[in-house]
Order: sequence, then C-alpha cells, then structure tokens
Amino acid sequence: MFIYSYWDELCQELSENFYTIKAEEILNNLETEKWLVVKHDVETDVLKALTLARIENKYGIKATYYIQADLLKNNVEYLKEIASLGHEIAYHYDVLDACNGDYKKAISEFKYYIDEFSKFGFEIKTVCPHGNPIKNRDGWSSNKDFFRNEKVNKLFPNILDIVVHLPNKLKGTYTYISDAGYTFKKISNIYDNDKTYMDDIELGENIIQTIKDSNHIILSTHPHRWESNKIKFIFKIIFFKTIRSIAKKLAKVAFFKKIMSRFYYLAKKV
Repeated sequence: MFIYSYWDELCQELSENFYTIKAEEILNNLETEKWLVVKHDVETDVLKALTLARIENKYGIKATYYIQADLLKNNVEYLKEIASLGHEIAYHYDVLDACNGDYKKAISEFKYYIDEFSKFGFEIKTVCPHGNPIKNRDGWSSNKDFFRNEKVNKLFPNILDIVVHLPNKLKGTYTYISDAGYTFKKISNIYDNDKTYMDDIELGENIIQTIKDSNHIILSTHPHRWESNKIKFIFKIIFFKTIRSIAKKLAKVAFFKKIMSRFYYLAKKV
C-alpha cells in the first residue's frame, strides 16, 4: 500500500543496497555500472512531496522532484525545504498539451516557467513530460513531442529530458518503474508509449529484486497518492478506480470525450 511507513521501509532498503543519484547527475554517471534515480512527479499537494523528501533524507537518499509549474508560486517555501534536504527541484512540463500543439506558444510558456523556477532559486537541469490520458490531440502525440522537436532542443541545449533524451544517452539500457494506476509497474517503453506496461511489480521484495536485476533504474512515484495510514489509502484507491471506470465509459461517447478533453488537467487530482 502507498503509505508513508512503507516508503520509509523501502528507502531504508534502497539506501543500504543501491547507489542512488539525482536525475541531474545521470550524465556524469553514464558509464557507472549501476545507479538508481528516485523521482517524484508532483502534480498537486507539495506538502506530501515534502513528507517523502524528509523520509528520503533520513536515509541519505537524494531524489528528484518534478514540479508542475502551477504549483511553484504558492509552494516556494516547501520547495526550498525539499531542496535544502539535498533533493533536486526540476520541471514536470505540460506545455504542448496546454497550448494545444502550438509549438510557438509552448516554447514561450516553457521559457517563461524555466525563468520562474530560476527566479525562486531553482536552476532547471532536467525535465520530465506530464502525461494526460484523456487529452484529445490533433497533430501531436503527447508532451514528449516537445523535446523531439529540433528547434526546441536548440533553444534549450543544456536541459535533459529524462524520457525523451535518456534512451539515446544510455542506448535504452534502463528500467523505468512507475506507480501508474496505484500499482508499481515496469514500463516496457517509456519513450514511445507510457501506457504500455509489463507485469505489475508487487510491493516489497519484487521491487528490490527488479532493481537488483537492472543496471540503471528510475523509480517514479506521485506524492499525492501516498497516505499516512491504510484506511485513507483504501478510500483513495476506491475513489480512483471509480473515477477511472466512469471516465472510460464516458470516453466512448464523442460528446463526453470532447468535454473531458477540455478539462483534461483535472485528471492529475486523482
């Protein structure tokens, strides 16, 4: 279950058995035989991210926190505390979907937020694209297309997209584990399709064994999914599964699918 006591236990075991680095350190460790990056996609509730950051700090783990830009201004103090614990503050960008595939607008928005992060003392070295499962797209496949664009790469040559750039840097030799759907899963091809999963990895020893069997690992979570006790988590997962079931049914109707796409950004709340 996604409760803080489990994360505490897992972090202790990770710290005792694996060489952990921040995402910004990956390029300096391309030839390192084994490393593990712990990353978090922070889409809401920065305070929960801080809770995980404190647990990781207790065991000497320095993680990477990918923050959605709309959370920046109202959570600066929390983010500064996360950074003070040795963690990397990075950008969980959503610009291509937000700008409906308009690259000119997306580039402008991306640059604006990079500057905003910098203004608050967070120099962005790595980024991670946000996925929007109910967004209708015409002319682009996902936010990943942003850094697949040659012009974008020339404008931001010093920024590493850990989804788009990393497979080429490491020749594809890394394992990506995500808590997608409230279950840890090993994603078979994060670059091409982050909705294609291999078998679920059960909580506990199987995660550790999967990490042991891989040379380069990224373990990704969403802090808003974690709770302080089992009861809260059970209610949360029931809510999530109910909303997902309703959304899947509505998405089969063109009218509702169009409406849902317009409010795609609400999906990150669950």
